[in-house]
Amino acid sequence: MKRKKKAVIPLETLCDYLKHTPFDQYLTPVTLSEFASCFDEVVKSRPGKEIALDPHKVYVVCQGEVDLSTSYPEVEGKVEAKGFLCRKRRGDIINVTQTERDVKRRMTVKIGKVIDVAEDIITTGSGEADIVLVSSTMKSLNDFTAVHPELAAPIEAICISSIEDRLLTISFLKGVPRSKLNVLAAMCRYEAFDANQVVFSENSIGTKLYLVLSGTAQVVAKDKMSSSRDVESSSRPTSSYKRAIEKSIVLQRSFECGGNQKPLLSSAGEVTIAELTTGSFFGETALVFDIGRTCSVKTSEKSLFLTIDRTDFRNFLRICHTIEATLTTSIKKRMVSKLSSLGIPFLTGIPEEMLTSLATSVSIQEVPMDHVIFRQEDVGDAFYIIVHGSVRVETNHNEENNLGTLGPGQYFGEMSILFSDEHTRNATAVVSSDKTILLSIDKDSFQRIFVSSNNPVLAAEFELRVLKHSANLKHVLAHPLGVTSFRDFLEKEHAGENIDFWSAAEDFSSCTCESVRMEKAKSMWLLFCADYADRQVNLPHSMSAKLDEYINTKNQCDPELFDAARKEIFKLMERDNFARYKNSTEFSDFMSRLGILMLRV
Repeated sequence: MKRKKKAVIPLETLCDYLKHTPFDQYLTPVTLSEFASCFDEVVKSRPGKEIALDPHKVYVVCQGEVDLSTSYPEVEGKVEAKGFLCRKRRGDIINVTQTERDVKRRMTVKIGKVIDVAEDIITTGSGEADIVLVSSTMKSLNDFTAVHPELAAPIEAICISSIEDRLLTISFLKGVPRSKLNVLAAMCRYEAFDANQVVFSENSIGTKLYLVLSGTAQVVAKDKMSSSRDVESSSRPTSSYKRAIEKSIVLQRSFECGGNQKPLLSSAGEVTIAELTTGSFFGETALVFDIGRTCSVKTSEKSLFLTIDRTDFRNFLRICHTIEATLTTSIKKRMVSKLSSLGIPFLTGIPEEMLTSLATSVSIQEVPMDHVIFRQEDVGDAFYIIVHGSVRVETNHNEENNLGTLGPGQYFGEMSILFSDEHTRNATAVVSSDKTILLSIDKDSFQRIFVSSNNPVLAAEFELRVLKHSANLKHVLAHPLGVTSFRDFLEKEHAGENIDFWSAAEDFSSCTCESVRMEKAKSMWLLFCADYADRQVNLPHSMSAKLDEYINTKNQCDPELFDAARKEIFKLMERDNFARYKNSTEFSDFMSRLGILMLRV
């Protein structure tokens, strides 16, 4: 390795090197020349050689590649030397002050175990070409910004600011030990963009997470409202069409940006989904999922970003593997929350305690054009929600029998998780766009979260949301509001005694105290079953006689005593009243209280 104290690179060449750095966005030709003069030291090395850097200087990679390595702790506390972290290339900044101060590894031994491990970052030449670095002292940079105070903020952000403090603003990194976070800081890169420059485009392959250090950027998507007007019969899109577009926009935003960004208006053929300012982060889905970008991001002014590359992040997971699960759950939870706001069945009003459980159970799938998700007559085992793209539903896998095309925020395959038996699909689902992203939940997970969670009301509400006017009486009576609604309807039909008996029988079967059960049984007999009962229900004579024998002669009242009578009355209500109830104001009002829109038929 050669080290020289005086610059040996012509100023013009040095300026050319710095044009590939994030500094360039903030410099004019005049200030670029002055700034280049600050870098008065050249460091040259060769591939495979370790490079010793001064901790009080800032380095720029001008030629070749530089690898940063550290050591990874093993399960037993042993250390595997020189684990690769990331590779710095032309235009990248190596901030040795931060590297040495923040990433230095310290070994603390307590009770014979390694409880915290932090090692020096090792800098080594890489690639095939010789390595050339230039460096500047902080004093030289401070002297420069004293003359050009308007450049102090961006230069300080790149050279001085503590990266790990910025990383702590990212939700899924909160709680990461400082020593490990500092390693990630050394892997970050700075990227500067001019005003109105595209950071990444919709449908491009995502590879990075971005954190805004300065400037403003906008998350945008194609204005489907204007570009699709040719398929509308009127120049004014319908409310349902507008709602579909709104769903698409909300779901696209859930993929590319977290937090509470402010939604903006549409113009010039595109919709601005959110505005990103200092401290905002976006694009984190690319760290975990191999999917394309669901929308575009472009700057609205000169902007500086801190970026984490997916390859580097996956190397980082070797020393902090718990982050991946946290990040994945964070992304899924955000999607579930967005879907909840759109009124997707079983997601609307979901209790907070179930949200995380659901987020860990759902799967995210990216499927290509013409991919068959399931075929007609297949046994159904999952429910799907479209996050991005579209799915064509058809019978017999024949375009002539196309039942319709579903878009973002819509769902399909729901019947498969409503029934305990092996329910077969009644249609075929085929991807109809270049890229479609689905959120799915399998039957077992649904049963575990909603049915086996001691919350049958939530499961009943989901069934009602999916089935709507096709719901049957058991779905209505599984919800407390449904029982009240159906009782109000039966009272109008002078049949309120049936629902009262059914409710009393339901309560009786869950009673565990025999003496209380006997008291309830005699009361129910007198009120509903005796020949002179005030609210007599229509039971077969043989069934009434059997109840009379067990209650009044044998004094027996097992929990199953009224089961047969309860089922008989249920069939009676289903046969004689339920069809009229579904066309009544009581039913529509009940569904409305659950937030379920019912179309008049």
